[in-house]
Amino acid sequence: MKRKVFGLLATLLASACLVSVSFAANVPYLGVQVGGTWVQDADISDQTGTFGEATFDTGFNVGITGGVDCGPGRYELELNYRQNDFDEISDPIFGTTSYDGDISALSFMANAFWDIPTGSPVTPYLGGGLGVALVSINELVEPGFGQVVDDDDTVFAYQLGAGVAFELNPNMALDLGYRYFATSDPELTDVDGIEFETEYQTHNASVGLRIMF
Repeated sequence: MKRKVFGLLATLLASACLVSVSFAANVPYLGVQVGGTWVQDADISDQTGTFGEATFDTGFNVGITGGVDCGPGRYELELNYRQNDFDEISDPIFGTTSYDGDISALSFMANAFWDIPTGSPVTPYLGGGLGVALVSINELVEPGFGQVVDDDDTVFAYQLGAGVAFELNPNMALDLGYRYFATSDPELTDVDGIEFETEYQTHNASVGLRIMF
């Protein structure tokens, strides 16, 4: 599955580069977006195998982008921050326990998108990106036991996305988008020095503004 995802992303990035060569009128743009983030339930494992599963509350994402619109194709760089509070962690020994703390991801991505011409101010698009993310578990506290994890790891990241842009005027567009954003498994260490890894896969909805120059 991951090979198919990486192959699709590589094709999208290559297409954007080819389009930028084919079109003389490359239009730079800046964008901002904000929205909601939902983290999928994550397995937690160590050298002995999976020993727990974490669930999360609904969180948020904020981001900025800078790129070039080359006609039907665009490519951009994106800086994004996501954060979600922990809800519960379950394991076969202690059962389900509520935790305080959050998981966050600060990502830097290279994206490529393909705008689908409709002959109207409404433009759907598809695309994705590759990059890196600093995934952090911040001040995770188990009630009655104190802090158990406060650590981070820099990992490979990728995303797939789709959305619709609404042209407000020739230099400005409203963007409604969805992103599936995920990383390779972060490897972390708890306060007792025990190493473990978890998963990080998210669904993100956002509203943004894109300004062309």
